[in-house]
Amino acid sequence: MRIAAKRKKRSALSVTSLIDVIFLLLLFFMLTSTFVRHQEVQIAAPAPRGASGRCVPDVLMRTEADGAIAVNGKAISASDLVERLAALHAAGGKTLLVKASEGSDSQTLVGAVEAARRAGFAAISVAD
Repeated sequence: MRIAAKRKKRSALSVTSLIDVIFLLLLFFMLTSTFVRHQEVQIAAPAPRGASGRCVPDVLMRTEADGAIAVNGKAISASDLVERLAALHAAGGKTLLVKASEGSDSQTLVGAVEAARRAGFAAISVAD
């Protein structure tokens, strides 16, 4: 004779408390996290095409596809860029034109514009 053991019914697992804990953690991390606001770079608008009297920039900076930067035709390293631009600004340079060659990435262009701002140039134009 077999005696059948009574099987206990498992009670349903309530996930309500788990959902509450997840929402509390989400709320905690949203309120305690810091949001970084990226710095904006102001770029001068180009002059109209019909403008008479072309303005020749005091300093010409060129960014290359391989990440190299040339100032007035001379290649310069990124670490010496601010010093060189500050020297040109102190020598009387007021306007700067940044020319991006084909294949140049935007990070190099933005880095060049930021270096020019740190060097003291206020009138910065970008051309392609």
